[in-house]
Amino acid sequence: MRVTKIYYLVLSLLIFSACSTKTPEKKELNESNKTVVEQNRTKESIEQVETTPTPNYNELLGDFQGNYELLEFIDMMVNVHNFKRNELNRIFSQAQNWQYIPQTRSCSSNTLRVQQGKWDRYKSCFIYENNIQRGIAFWDKHQDALERAEIEYGVPAEYIVGIIGIETAYGTNFGKHRVIDVLTTKSMLGDRRASFYKDELEKFLTITRDAGLEPTELMGSTSGALGYGQFMPSSYIRFAVDFNHDDVTDLWNAEDAIGSIANYFSRNGWNSSISQVAVRARYRGQRFRIKKLKTGYTHKYSQYKLRKKYKIKPRSKLYYKGPVSLIKLPRATYDELWFGTHNFRVITTYNHSSFYAMAVYQLAQTVKERRERG
Repeated sequence: MRVTKIYYLVLSLLIFSACSTKTPEKKELNESNKTVVEQNRTKESIEQVETTPTPNYNELLGDFQGNYELLEFIDMMVNVHNFKRNELNRIFSQAQNWQYIPQTRSCSSNTLRVQQGKWDRYKSCFIYENNIQRGIAFWDKHQDALERAEIEYGVPAEYIVGIIGIETAYGTNFGKHRVIDVLTTKSMLGDRRASFYKDELEKFLTITRDAGLEPTELMGSTSGALGYGQFMPSSYIRFAVDFNHDDVTDLWNAEDAIGSIANYFSRNGWNSSISQVAVRARYRGQRFRIKKLKTGYTHKYSQYKLRKKYKIKPRSKLYYKGPVSLIKLPRATYDELWFGTHNFRVITTYNHSSFYAMAVYQLAQTVKERRERG
């Protein structure tokens, strides 16, 4: 009986040992198979990628396929600017008809829970606490470039800061639309300013080629404006400068944008000897309704005539002695009236709107004052 027990014990140990030696072999086989499978799958994936056909763009495809205007434009770009036809076909085949792309409102002006006038609604789109704080931070970060621009071009830092804050909220919003979509649609599908946008499209393509940028990836405004300062391509060519001296003029670079905006104002007549842009005026009544006096930046009046004949004068000291524009800002229950100086009118060359220039001025002054207070 004891021998039998010993026999079964030895037999069990042998069986257990055999099982133990088999397990690693099975594991090694599985790992080997797994490696082979993975290698085969990788090889298949590479072969699949290599055999996937790449469009050669011998013809125009997409939303603008067969568009006669665009085909003529491509011919011109090939013949005049030495573009490759296949490259233009590639770009425009990816362009989308912007008319069919859902549009979003750029500003929700219902931020104030009080009765508002037209100016209040406009102002609330641009002059609000977050944007003021962004302006202070932008100024602190780029102080050296702003000081250098003021020395070189004579344009005070606050107005460069004001422009960038109004245009792109200090680089937080370069635009929500592909520039190639906007410019192609507006220039090729019957927009009333099609010739203007066709010229802008031509310049946009030459800019992106020369700068090594991919035109189908750049985002901009609903007009196709670019970068921190939202320059149209024609303004980009005329006024953009390489302010950081890296041999690339890049308006998505803050330093280049600062110098370019200063250069724009300088070349459009900014007078560094005029320190004031706008001054609040005093007049009789709550609403400004003098029919003989038209408001807006396009009209200019003698300060002497305004004071003597119409009893309109500045609320604070105005050192500027030249003609002024009357800028009316409708509030909820009254009209604000301001004197706009020569440099106010220079700001309107950036955007032909008295409201726009006043928003730039007020944001500039607010950021400057808050920054100085610390």
